Amino acid sequence: MKKVQRRNKTLDSGRFENSAEHSWHVALMAFLLKDYFSEGIDIAKVVKMLLIHDVVEIDTGDTFLYHEREKMLVEHREENAAYRLFGLLPAPEKDEYLSLWLEFEDGVTPEAECAAVLDALQPLINHLITRNENENPFGLTWSQVIEKKNFIKSISPELWEVAQNLIIKSVEKGLYEK
Repeated sequence: MKKVQRRNKTLDSGRFENSAEHSWHVALMAFLLKDYFSEGIDIAKVVKMLLIHDVVEIDTGDTFLYHEREKMLVEHREENAAYRLFGLLPAPEKDEYLSLWLEFEDGVTPEAECAAVLDALQPLINHLITRNENENPFGLTWSQVIEKKNFIKSISPELWEVAQNLIIKSVEKGLYEK
C-alpha cells in the first residue's frame, strides 16, 4: 500500500500521500472522532475496516473520486482484487477481512457508514492543509465536492458542519472553483 499513490500531498508537499498513510490517518481519526457517531458503534470494527478498505488498491491503484467513468470501471476489478488478496490469508482472517471489505463497500451498517464518513473527511482535511493557494489541478468545483460529501450530513451532522467549513476554506484558498 506504500507504493499506491493518491491525489493528495503530504504535509511537506514534497510528495503525494500513499494508501498506507491514508488508511493509518482514517483509523486514527476513528478513535479521535468516535463521539460524533451514534452510541453503540463498534469502533474496533470501524478501525479494522478502515485499515483494510484500500488493500485492493495494491492490485487496482487508487481511483480518483471525481473520475466517474473510471470509478464505474474499477468496481469489478476491486472485487476481484479483494478475493485474490484476502484469499492469500488463512481461512479465519480471509473470511473476516473479506467480510469487512464487503461491508465497507455496501455501506449500510452503522460501522460502514462511520468508516465512509471518515474516509471522506480525511482527504478534505489533507487537501486544505497540503495544497498551495489557487492550486486546483483537477479543476474541481465546490458543487462537485458537496455532491460527493453530502452523505455525511445524515450520518453525523456535526462532522458535516466540519466538512462544509473545510470546503468553504478550500474555496477561499482557491482549491475549488465556486
